[in-house]
Amino acid sequence: MLADNDSPRRLVALAAVLLVSTLAAACGPVQSTSRLGQAHVALERARVAEADRKAPYEYYSARFYLHKAEEEWGYSDFEASFDYATEAKRAAEAALLKAKEDPWTGSPVDDELTQDAMKDLGAESLDMSVEDKAPGGEGNIEMDVEDKAPKP
Repeated sequence: MLADNDSPRRLVALAAVLLVSTLAAACGPVQSTSRLGQAHVALERARVAEADRKAPYEYYSARFYLHKAEEEWGYSDFEASFDYATEAKRAAEAALLKAKEDPWTGSPVDDELTQDAMKDLGAESLDMSVEDKAPGGEGNIEMDVEDKAPKP
């Protein structure tokens, strides 16, 4: 039936198949964990560049994708974890780029900076109401829809 010299060949072939299947099974956790680490680093770089203020959509997208990637990793769904971590890394890199390209030194609606700028221009305050802009400088501007309707 089997010759003695066929037994070592089969043993080597069986060992090779077992080695390949073991390595293939380990690829998912290794790749997913590596991508999670890369996404964490990218998100931290974006945070340091103040992307949470300068590019909030991209920054918080990255945070939530990373959270979902970690959740899927915890459920041992390494393929989904890898995909979410890839999206987190992409969004964090976009947030970093947008934060670095932001021309503003501060937020355009930052009250302190706006008040300082208005003082430099000589304005008292930004509290301008409709009364201040009324003809003659006094009174409220009131519109009555019925007054504007054409009379028959």
